[in-house]
Amino acid sequence: MGAALSLSQARRVALSAQGLIGARPKAPVTTRALGRIFDKLQLVQIDSVNVLVRSHYLPFFSRLGPYDRESLDRMSSRSPRRMVEYWAHEASFIKPEHFEALRLWQKRDWVGASSLAPEVRDDLTERILAVLASSRPLTAAQLTERLGHVEERRTDQWGWNWNAVKRVVSHLFEQGIVSSAGRTASFERRYTLTAAVLPAAYLTPATLEPLTLAPAALSGRPLTATGAGLGANELDRDEAALILTRAALRAHGIGTVRCFSDYFRLPVKATEAALAELVRAGEAERVEVRGWGPDLYKDAAAGIPRSAGGRALLSPFDSLVFERRRLEKLYGFHYRIEIYTPAERRRYGYYVLPFLFGETMAARVDLKADRTRGVLLVHAVHGEADAPPGTAVELAQELRLLADWLQLEDIVVADEGSLAAPVAHALGNPDTRRLVSPVD
Repeated sequence: MGAALSLSQARRVALSAQGLIGARPKAPVTTRALGRIFDKLQLVQIDSVNVLVRSHYLPFFSRLGPYDRESLDRMSSRSPRRMVEYWAHEASFIKPEHFEALRLWQKRDWVGASSLAPEVRDDLTERILAVLASSRPLTAAQLTERLGHVEERRTDQWGWNWNAVKRVVSHLFEQGIVSSAGRTASFERRYTLTAAVLPAAYLTPATLEPLTLAPAALSGRPLTATGAGLGANELDRDEAALILTRAALRAHGIGTVRCFSDYFRLPVKATEAALAELVRAGEAERVEVRGWGPDLYKDAAAGIPRSAGGRALLSPFDSLVFERRRLEKLYGFHYRIEIYTPAERRRYGYYVLPFLFGETMAARVDLKADRTRGVLLVHAVHGEADAPPGTAVELAQELRLLADWLQLEDIVVADEGSLAAPVAHALGNPDTRRLVSPVD
């Protein structure tokens, strides 16, 4: 067994790895600073929920404070791209150098065309690729119109009722043949060929020659270009697992095999084998953390900060809270997203953000941006049992910072939760009041 760490030390290692260990920089946030945070995180999850702000914007605010969101957009929509969209933990922005490694491990047939008749699937595949090879990026709806595709849609089907074009182009995205050139204001992907998005250094024969793909490319078999040999960027699955496990180790600082495998949704056995190789190479080391349990690994290059002095409201999709068991072991914080829970059964609220203060998950806050009225609605503020003194004041300051960044002029706090009154008082509003239109 390796070195023994206290739970507090483990917390600080994890926070440092995620860029949450200290106070935010006071200088204006530059694109370079955004890039440094992305390099730490390795990926940022994307989600369509826009109750507060699109979720991928929040991790950078949590770590850097107010910044220009258009600067982040440019990192994923203009060449040379620092971030590209692909399946990772879920739909995520990833580093271009991880694209090929992830492509080898993705198995998400549910998003695409596997249930379509082969002749329909193959015909649409060829036509979609031909259109995208000679046009600007297009949404699935625009592709449907450009192809003149018409089909009878079922009205009795619950969930996603995608047409065949959307299903095929989504599967092409999963296969890595097409990519997203960016998102529309309504959050639709704008599809284009991967060769037009991925920086040249990371292209492979499979991404360079999509129009030579045999129709069997959608069958679920590994993707290779017809007639193309292995290129310099081609990997086997073991090499890919090693690359992604190393990245997950860096992003965590400390964790279990299951923590690292969950980050990029790799199989546990593949992650375990890769981690063993990292231990042999001296990049990872076994450690013991009192109160956590056995089989823990630490990034060998990660130091142990003496203290944690940051504060942050964390997105429900923040990478620090991905792995719920790790979150509970490290911080004693049991957390679930209740968006899909019926309103009467929610415990804390609809869109609840954990509040990190120092090295403690000190509170949870149910938030909504009322853009029409220019108000940040605080539906509930629940303090944790071990919340440090001063939590309400620090949280109030964080809420003001968030409201200013979102260009919301006022903050209204509902009388719900143990910290509601102290936070409202710290904001200069001693009288909390219930909201007229709570989120359903």
